[in-house]
Order: sequence, then C-alpha cells, then structure tokens
Amino acid sequence: MPKTVVPPSDPVGFKDYCLAESLRVKEATWGPIEDAAETRRSIAGGGGFAQRLVQRARLIAQREGLTVYYDRMQQAAAAGLPLLMLLACITGASAAYGVLGGNGSINVLTTVSALLALNVLSLLVWCLSLWWPGRTDAGGSSALGRLWLWLTKRFVRGPEAGLILGAGVSVLNRQGLTRWVFGAVSHLLWFCATLAALLALLWAFSARRYGFSWETTLLAPQHFVSLVHGLGSIPGLLGFGLPDSELILRSDGLQQLSAEDQRLWSGWVLGCIVTYGLLPRLLALVLCGARLVLGLHRMHIDASMLGFAEHRDRLMPNTEPVGIDAAAPADRVETIQPAVILPDLNAPTLVVGVELARNTSWPPPVLPAAWDVVGVVDSRAQRQQLLQRLQLKQAAHLVLVCDAQQTPDRGVIAWLSELRAYGEHCSVVLITAPNTDNGERLQAWFYRLESAGFESEQIFTNFDALLLR
Repeated sequence: MPKTVVPPSDPVGFKDYCLAESLRVKEATWGPIEDAAETRRSIAGGGGFAQRLVQRARLIAQREGLTVYYDRMQQAAAAGLPLLMLLACITGASAAYGVLGGNGSINVLTTVSALLALNVLSLLVWCLSLWWPGRTDAGGSSALGRLWLWLTKRFVRGPEAGLILGAGVSVLNRQGLTRWVFGAVSHLLWFCATLAALLALLWAFSARRYGFSWETTLLAPQHFVSLVHGLGSIPGLLGFGLPDSELILRSDGLQQLSAEDQRLWSGWVLGCIVTYGLLPRLLALVLCGARLVLGLHRMHIDASMLGFAEHRDRLMPNTEPVGIDAAAPADRVETIQPAVILPDLNAPTLVVGVELARNTSWPPPVLPAAWDVVGVVDSRAQRQQLLQRLQLKQAAHLVLVCDAQQTPDRGVIAWLSELRAYGEHCSVVLITAPNTDNGERLQAWFYRLESAGFESEQIFTNFDALLLR
C-alpha cells in the first residue's frame, strides 16, 4: 500500500489513536512488524515519544493498508447512521398512525402512553446508568448504539476491519467516551422517531377530525383530572393547550365535544409528545455531543502501555547521527567509490517537484520527450499517489526538484532518501531564483544530501547541468 509522510506538526485526531491502537494489538497478537524505514522517518520528524509513536503508526498503517480499512469503516458508519435514522422515522410515523385508529376516536391516555412510555423509560434507564459504578459504556449504551456498531461492521468485512473496529472501541473505552458516542446515536434515533410521530400526528389532526375521550374502570374521574393537569402543566408553560376540569369530565365518550374542545385536547397530546419525548432527547443529544467533542479534544496516547513502551529506546535514541562533525584522521584510508553513471537522456524519467515555493516556475523548461513531469508534490494525498505509482512501476531515472532557497530540514531529506529507493537512478536538481546569492544554502543542501547518501554526481544546481552532463 502507498506510504505517506505526515509532518509531526499535523494535528493528532481520533484516527491516529485508532491506528496506533490497531498496530499495538496487531503486534501483540502476531509479533513485531518490520518498521526500520518508518522508525527512521519518525525520528527524523522530531517531537516527543508520543508524537513519534503516532507518526510511526501513520506510516505503517499506510503501508499495511490499515488506513484504507479505517476510511472504509468511517464511510460505513456515516452511511449506516442515516439508514437507521430513516428506519426510526418510519417506526415513529407508523406508531403514530397505529394509535390513531380508523374510527376517528382517540383515547388520550392510551395515545400518550403508547408514544411516550418506552421513550421515557429508556431515557430514565440511560440517565440512571450514568451513575452506575464501573460501567464505562453507560449500561450498554442502549441497543440502538450497538445496532449501529453491528451495522457498520456488516458493511466492511475482513480481519483488518474487525481489528480497526475493536481498536476504536478500545480507545473510546480508555478515554471514557463510549457512553457518549453510543448515547448520542441512541438519542438521535429516538429524537428522529419522536419527531416523525409528532409530525404524523400533526398532519393527521390537520387533515381529519378526531374525537378525544378517556376511559377507565378502576380510576375515579377526579383522578383522571389530576393526571391530565399534572401531565399538561409543563406543556402549558410552553404554550400548549390545557383542558380544564369541566372539559376533562365531559370527555368521557358519552357527550359530544365542540371543535374548540377537540382543539384543546389535540394541543394537550402534542404538548406531551414535545415536552416529555422530543425535548428531553434533544437535550440529551446535545449533552452527549458536547461531552464527546470535549473528550476528543482531551484525548491522549498512553505511551506507558504494553506495546507502546517497547518502542521508546528505538524512537528516542540517546544519540542521533547528524553527519560528519570532525575531519578524518591523517592515517585514514579513503575508500574509492565507483562513479555514478546516470542513464541516457532518452531513458524513461520521472520529474517530481518536492515542496517547491508557490512562485516557482513550473513545469520546468523543455525536457526530453521521454521525461514525464509528475508535478509538485506537497500534500499528503499527492504523496500517497506518487508512492503508489512508484510502487506499481519503478522509474528508470527519478529526478527530484527542490527549492534551494528553503532550508534543507531533516524531514525533507528523509523524504528524498525514501523516494530515492523507488528509482533505478536518482538525481536531485536544486533550483534557485535568478540573480540571488544562495551560496550558503546550496552548501547546506549539498552537505545534508551527501550526509544522507547522495553522491555529488547526483546533485545539480539547474536543469542545464543535468541535461549537459
């Protein structure tokens, strides 16, 4: 799979923690992964131990294809949630039409109980579960959250998908975010179902005349009056209609009610749905979303965990090579290096611009017909595409074009060193702006490139020197 260079300054997100956890589990299960190149590039990028762990995980995940599986899993989760929302809306609307019946008569107590009982009960269980000790997932986080997780996994098959999904859940558990993620999904689906039921009732009340009544065998009529007033007190504060005691007593199904009376009852039913079903779910959804966003910003990687701590000595070496820092002793015998022979100008050649300034003239001047100019590679996606192309077909001659006016930092040199491995022959062209004195910068580039293993015969200060070699 293609690899990419990710600067250490890139923000670390949930994806990075998930990939790092996936690699930790994979190495703990199947043994260490060969990571010499990735470790070298992580060290070259600098940063602390946790930052280098994340960088190493990014690079290996790109090479092993874990990033592709993560992206697919993310797309599956994004596709599965709207599907569940649609099913929730259908369920809510079906429940509303189910309680309305076909005879035009509505039992107000049965209607409100059928549309709110399960909703309110599940919300109370969720609220109580937040205080259950030792439960990081809020009492199972509701079947709806786990249904979404199961549906996501069904969209993406394979052991790598299971590894990514398990790692994501582990990271959420470790950060205490599982309850908020699954809770947000649960509240969102309940909100959609309740909103669909409310809209279905509103449409039905607007398009057809319904009669409202109550029936009871055990309760006295006065008890029903108290129940209606108690349930309607909060909706009444929001502007919904509240029947008075006389109207409630007359609504026993034995007396004819006026249109205004029916309107008051419809307002009372809609007010109960909004107040006890819709608004609490909306508030719970906002709470879960806020806690989730806050938790994601506070996420961190525990570098002391088994599977991470073992990499400390390799990612944080006591000494790092910085090039030649002293002259060779007088009695040192120099090794004769064979001359670098570059291919013919008509050989298939790939020309790549590496982090050039925006004002750089590109593409280069007239080049041989066999030379293919890829373009300027700056972004992560462009680097992935380039490496994928080079892995599919190695270049006979790879020409890397750099801006000599920039500082040759370790990240750029490490990137050039890695690209060099994808070409049978490799040349570096250092371009400068006309009429500028870049003598010191050019010396720095030559020094850093030669320290990284490039021969002086591979380094050119302009295209003319490369073409006339």
